[in-house]
Amino acid sequence: MRALLIACVALLLLPSSAPAQDASSGAVTGSVASQNHILLEGADVTLEGFGSAQTDSQGRFTFARVSPGNYRLSVAKSGFTPATRAVSVRAGYTAQIDVVLGGFAQAPRSPGDSVSVPLLRGGNAFLVRAQINGRIDAIFLLDTGASVTTISMRVARELGINTGFGSPTTEISTASGIVRVPVATVDSIQVGGAEARDVRVVVLDLPKGPQLTGLLGNTFLSRFRVQLDAANAVLTLTSP
Repeated sequence: MRALLIACVALLLLPSSAPAQDASSGAVTGSVASQNHILLEGADVTLEGFGSAQTDSQGRFTFARVSPGNYRLSVAKSGFTPATRAVSVRAGYTAQIDVVLGGFAQAPRSPGDSVSVPLLRGGNAFLVRAQINGRIDAIFLLDTGASVTTISMRVARELGINTGFGSPTTEISTASGIVRVPVATVDSIQVGGAEARDVRVVVLDLPKGPQLTGLLGNTFLSRFRVQLDAANAVLTLTSP
């Protein structure tokens, strides 16, 4: 098992703007997701005074060569609550606008169904939103090379997991060497509605502390076909 004790991760959201290629105009790019963090294909996106577009299969949209100025971005999709955002476009820069529409998208229900979910950037790593046992909101450090999922001591207490004397334990390898940690099974972990049940976890606090729920490893990820689009910070999970 690769080392699970990860160096401290700074919780950094994507920057609101980045340099664009055209110095005389700007660009607007972003994503559209549902309330349960599923990226939405086919959402109608309008940059008022400029033009319209639809989101692609990963819920993304782009407007290029936009004249500098202040705009209103409108997003709509059937079955979801529409949203608007104010956008300021600067010459030579790309504005990043990520929109969450009210409403829940359908989760995978049969083999071959997929969901794409947006990732957060944490330094050189990716973070993913999840839900544990249908009631605890979580932010996991995504690690496709880790054999086991970890949860923090705080989350273990919220789940009622016994980590004291007499509780089951296992040995894992960390950067500090071999350690013995509590081991348990959680009823459910969901990422964008993609659910794995009876997920084996170990209880281990990561160095970052309370911001992170733990590390999402292969006791969850191995239940799906996983595609990571690092350039666009998108994770796609497909039911086998």
